[in-house]
Amino acid sequence: MKTFAKNLNYQRGAASLIVALILLIAITIVVLFTAKTVLVETQITADNYRTTQATAAASAAMDQAIAYFNNQGIDAGAPAYTNDVEDLPQCGANSSASPATHITLTSGSQTTRALFFFNNVFYDPDDPNNCQGQTSPDNTPLPITYQDRAQITARGWSDDCAAVRTIIQCVGTFDVFNAGKGPRQPFVSKAGVGAFGNAKIINRYNNSSIWSGSILDTSGAAFGTYLRPSNTEITNFTKAELDSDNENANTQLVSNRDAGAGIDVISGDPNLTNASPDEFFNMFFSIDRDTLRGLAEDSDQKLAAGGNPNGMTGVIWIGPDGTPSTTTTNIGGTTVIGSPNVPAIMIINGDLQLTGGTIHGVVYVTGEIKIAGNAVIKGSILSESGNNSGAGTLKLVYVPYGGEGSGPTPFIPGTGAVIAGSWRDWN
Repeated sequence: MKTFAKNLNYQRGAASLIVALILLIAITIVVLFTAKTVLVETQITADNYRTTQATAAASAAMDQAIAYFNNQGIDAGAPAYTNDVEDLPQCGANSSASPATHITLTSGSQTTRALFFFNNVFYDPDDPNNCQGQTSPDNTPLPITYQDRAQITARGWSDDCAAVRTIIQCVGTFDVFNAGKGPRQPFVSKAGVGAFGNAKIINRYNNSSIWSGSILDTSGAAFGTYLRPSNTEITNFTKAELDSDNENANTQLVSNRDAGAGIDVISGDPNLTNASPDEFFNMFFSIDRDTLRGLAEDSDQKLAAGGNPNGMTGVIWIGPDGTPSTTTTNIGGTTVIGSPNVPAIMIINGDLQLTGGTIHGVVYVTGEIKIAGNAVIKGSILSESGNNSGAGTLKLVYVPYGGEGSGPTPFIPGTGAVIAGSWRDWN
């Protein structure tokens, strides 16, 4: 009996030991599994954080590239590249000779890196919205000064360079001018053309110098309009010759005070006279006043009446939002607005006095135009009120900015836009 009880106690001890071992093994497995799960979750969190950093860096580079494009299009200084992004210096590598723009982004103690470049070698005239020109069937090279669409590649890395993100997006422009082409005449007036002093209006692109809704009044003895010589073509001249402000070079006198209006003057057109101010505006622009003013505001180029636009290009608005200002905006001296490759679209919501300076682009004036000096305008003047006066010597040289054989419309700052549906983060 004692022997049986003793054996039973031994069995109970062995069972307890086995159960304890099983529990110990189970707890060990649970601990190991939990540790592995925590480690995996930590790795996932770290990878997600790195990916977020790389995405943020690439997005920042894309934003900077879009801002660059909106400000100046694809100019000669743009970071252009046509090969694979993998061939460029990567995260932290020496980028001093890289064709791309490399940027460093700092947030607290963390530093991330990114790059961007434009790929726009060819432009397909048959498909203007095709921003990835490498697929162009025509392979037609487009002059660098007129490249107004591009494919942007932006790449960003995490702070430890372990994660990388590449974003590709297309940018282009929208038309500001009606039908994508600027005015067809150097001077257009909704009403008449008042005393224009000794202005010289030069047009070597077509046979129309003045278009007005009423009569033409030219009181200056030296006033004259000049066209390209008979039996010549635009292609006979260089761009510099076509846009020259020398009225005696490659021209013929057509209209003046003594001879009266010639074939290049269209006056008394009821389509202009009967048009409302907004209808007159819409004859030349594809967007309304509010939208155009918004473009100027977005580019920080909306000025108060009388403001100085010297050095500005692109869309410029001077004056209030609604009723035209009674304050005169004076442009003179050595003021330069716009450039041959980057013209200005300047809206004067009020009166304009020209005493000098040079303007490249289209000037739209809602109030009176006063000529009191030797200004040069290469483009067009659009007069909504038709009140024009002065005794200065304005040189108005017609430059069409699109159409009339002048080539593609130059890029106009403020008109850049992202092409919808073009964003992707895969090759």
